Amino acid sequence: MMELDDLALAAALKEDHETLAASAPVPPPALVFWRATIRARADAARVAERPITFAQSFAATCVIAVALMAVGAIWNEMPSLVTQHALMIVLTLAFCLLVAPIAVFVALSD
Repeated sequence: MMELDDLALAAALKEDHETLAASAPVPPPALVFWRATIRARADAARVAERPITFAQSFAATCVIAVALMAVGAIWNEMPSLVTQHALMIVLTLAFCLLVAPIAVFVALSD
């Protein structure tokens, strides 16, 4: 008895599927082509961005490494340099803290 109900349900679902599939709206070919073109461009852009992102990451790593090496090279001289140039260091840090948010805002705005 259960198998007959399952078969009847399957047949009803199949008939419903065929009816809906026959009446489903098919988009025009121009729209399909346009969407495919947009997707292909987006995929190409993603592929092109990978080496650029790698190069930027590598460059940032090199800059950080060079900065750390420079600090390590002058570490013994630091106390005397800080006391001699304290005002200039404070002014430079203040300038960077003021300009950094503005630079980020300008870079990210449209």
